[in-house]
Amino acid sequence: MKKLILFLSILLFILLPYHTLAGDNDTDVSDLPIRERIYVGGYVGLQFGTITAIIVSPTIAYRFTNRLTSGLGATYQYYRDSGFSVFGNGQQSTIITSIYGGNLFARYTITPQIFAQTEFEAMNLDSRIGSPLDNLEGRYWEFNYFAGGGYRAALSPRTFLNIIVLWNFNKDSQIHNQNPVIRLGVDVRL
Repeated sequence: MKKLILFLSILLFILLPYHTLAGDNDTDVSDLPIRERIYVGGYVGLQFGTITAIIVSPTIAYRFTNRLTSGLGATYQYYRDSGFSVFGNGQQSTIITSIYGGNLFARYTITPQIFAQTEFEAMNLDSRIGSPLDNLEGRYWEFNYFAGGGYRAALSPRTFLNIIVLWNFNKDSQIHNQNPVIRLGVDVRL
């Protein structure tokens, strides 16, 4: 965790000088064509080890005002757990499955670089990964509710790096088993 905090601190320090590129507050978005109010982007995630996870999550968002943006995204995750214990008897097995779903989010810009975010996520996963219902078999839907914020750094006049820290309020989540959830992503204005 200390390495992650150090990495994020260094990244913020490096990117702070580029905040002058983000001239979004200079122009009222109501004066912009619809195309320039749309962002595309998303994030990818990688985890390797006993549990391997590869996540791809594209998003599209629309700026309603200079401060309010809302969007939706899709998520696909390849999941492999090679240390899965079968029926609690200690025998190891490997689970390979796919997790997929989508999300809706809203961002409120506090400063040109800082924003607050809320998000609703619905994910479909295999009950072998874990289920809040003991008798559930097959696939089921998990619903997660997030709140938090992030830092947005301009990489160019139309490209932005987002570092987002969210708190998941679903305590029974099988996908996000630790708080906070940290994401690193990119937005590109069309």
